[in-house]
Amino acid sequence: MMIQKYCLVILSLFLLSNCSSIPEAKVVTVTEVIKPKISVVERPKPIDMTDLKWYVVTENNYKEFSEKFTKENGDYVFYALSVRDFENLALNMADIKRYLGQQKEIILYYEKSVTEIVEEDLDGKE
Repeated sequence: MMIQKYCLVILSLFLLSNCSSIPEAKVVTVTEVIKPKISVVERPKPIDMTDLKWYVVTENNYKEFSEKFTKENGDYVFYALSVRDFENLALNMADIKRYLGQQKEIILYYEKSVTEIVEEDLDGKE
């Protein structure tokens, strides 16, 4: 019984130490730069806005305007803005124009950076 215990202890020590006697394989890390292939998307077609007619109607020209407008257009509907609201409309349009300009600059920046990557790849392959 005692011999079995010794054999069992020796066998377990042998099994546990056997894994540590094999040397580990070396892990090699290779750094590789991979440049993304991003295509430049075609620009959207420009905005083609239709013309609008603005009429300024005051107390002095109201009667003349209503007769002329009804003859030309048939329907007689008003959309009225106060002077302050018209100023707000102009400020809003200017803000939209600014925002679109900034978005265009961002798009141009990314298009330029992508095309430079493509040109570098072409130069490297030659």
